[in-house]
Amino acid sequence: MAEVPLLLYGATGRMGRAVRECIPEFPELRLKVCVAPRKPTGAASGTSWLTPDDLANRGTRDGLPEDLVVLDFSLAAGTARLAEILLEWPRALVAASTGLDAATEARLTELAARSPVLRAPNLSLGIAVTRTLLRALPSAARAAFETEIVEHHHAGKKDAPSGTAKALAALLREPAEGKGSPGLQGREIPIHSIRGGTVPGTHRVILSGAGESLEIVHTVYDRGVFARGALRAARFLHRRAPGSYTIDDVLRET
Repeated sequence: MAEVPLLLYGATGRMGRAVRECIPEFPELRLKVCVAPRKPTGAASGTSWLTPDDLANRGTRDGLPEDLVVLDFSLAAGTARLAEILLEWPRALVAASTGLDAATEARLTELAARSPVLRAPNLSLGIAVTRTLLRALPSAARAAFETEIVEHHHAGKKDAPSGTAKALAALLREPAEGKGSPGLQGREIPIHSIRGGTVPGTHRVILSGAGESLEIVHTVYDRGVFARGALRAARFLHRRAPGSYTIDDVLRET
């Protein structure tokens, strides 16, 4: 398998650190560049460190590989700046930030016309499986149960509801898989958000009916789950045709 060169944007945050720790599990991936406001003490050798200002400088970035895959784990403001850079300097992008405004989302859509872009608020394979299960719910089942979503994240998570919870609610409002009948269009799907402790993330879809209930629960115990998902996504995206991709596409090839 061809070597996959990576640029990690937001390399010193919680997820950036998790990605750097998990890289050795993927021998075909090479972390070429880390982007962060400052290089941490004790950072491993063999990787170049740039600031966001450095990356915005054409003279600095022009020597980087054309098949570079960018992993973005910055905050929303960082993703907005990165999107502007990539519109001038197209590269494959795995975008995992949440809480983006409409202007940034529009730039990512524009970038996808020139480079492969995988947009995923949650990069775990377990969430991809959860999405597959929910998509397969028959229309009659969706109509027979009242649906709510509960999501619980660590106290430091900025946005609420989570991007994953909103995506699951949107999925449930789509037509059922393989059917022409509508999904839950027009029906509100309440989302309850909890912020506390150190839990990386739990999403619980609750279907409540007359005398019975059904729950589909996905729990993450270790941020390495997201890091490995991001690295699998980068491997998948390497040298793909321009376009928009999702974690579901990665699941189909895993």
